[in-house]
Amino acid sequence: MGVMTPRRENPNGPGPALSTTSIGLLLLTAAGAVVVGVVGTWIFYGDLPPVKVSASVAMWLFTVLTGVLAVIVKRRVEDGRIGQDSSQLSPVFVSRCAVLGMATAWIGSVVGGLYGGLTVYVLLHHSDLLAAQQDTPGAVTCLVAGAAMAASGVWLERSCLVPPGGADPDKGHGDVLLTP
Repeated sequence: MGVMTPRRENPNGPGPALSTTSIGLLLLTAAGAVVVGVVGTWIFYGDLPPVKVSASVAMWLFTVLTGVLAVIVKRRVEDGRIGQDSSQLSPVFVSRCAVLGMATAWIGSVVGGLYGGLTVYVLLHHSDLLAAQQDTPGAVTCLVAGAAMAASGVWLERSCLVPPGGADPDKGHGDVLLTP
């Protein structure tokens, strides 16, 4: 059974509010994934397939997608072009972008951390193992792609903030648009 998280009431109306992803928790998750990655690689390195640079392609695609969405949404929010008119960006779309940003940030944090653990292992064994030398470019590229994916996810999420009154979206204070 899953763990229920408490719902924070939205001061601007009925229903729950969505709070922004904590960068500290993302970093802590990544650090934990690095530890798991190092231990897992230490135990199972001989059974793992070779790590190619091409393994990072999906992460780079998500990084670009979330980056482009962040630019589009941020521009529309700053111009006040969020609404139900056909010339405006739908609030439902913006809230879905916020959720996509959160998911991308968490996945990037975990996957980047796991590849970080692999990178630590292959760098430690770079002079001993030919396989570690061959896996180094792929491991480093996947580590960087995971970090970029997490950063672009946070950027997209922060771009979806709509400041009520005196809120400051640059400091992470504001309302994330939610689906009704």
